[in-house]
Amino acid sequence: MENYIRLFIVGLLLVGCSVDEFDDITIIPTIILDGRLPIDENGYYHLKLNPNSNQTIHRITGTVFNTTEPTKVSWDSNLYWWLLKGDTVASITKTYINYYTGEMTYVNMPPLINWQDVLVPTINSTSYVGTDGEINTVIAPIYGMRYDTLRVKATINEWNIIQTLNIVLE
Repeated sequence: MENYIRLFIVGLLLVGCSVDEFDDITIIPTIILDGRLPIDENGYYHLKLNPNSNQTIHRITGTVFNTTEPTKVSWDSNLYWWLLKGDTVASITKTYINYYTGEMTYVNMPPLINWQDVLVPTINSTSYVGTDGEINTVIAPIYGMRYDTLRVKATINEWNIIQTLNIVLE
């Protein structure tokens, strides 16, 4: 019964207001993040790092409510790693069908070598809110960060709205 009375009072208030009075109302966006990982009783997500690869790539999603497109979301994390001068960045193998023999041929190209020391973030720094409010970013911690806690922060700069989550790297 009390809910009907509240609804009736809110209805009266809305009927008594003109459209111009709603122009001053500002709806502030909110962010909800989802680590897409198992979560413990303390609210920490857990990501098992791949021991056979330098980086473990994982997507983090979320939803932004009460916003319009395009809204930029900035991402930040507390962990970085160094890519040093002389380190191999990538090894490329070219694959093609040999025109003369018809066989699959593999050619190892020279490796790409880093020419300067670079501090590498573990997260993509920017994304935009999609049509249904969805946001995404990718983290890529390295195996040497095992047992650290990655703190991810999503920010909508124009509103100074911040949401964080913690990921234990195992």
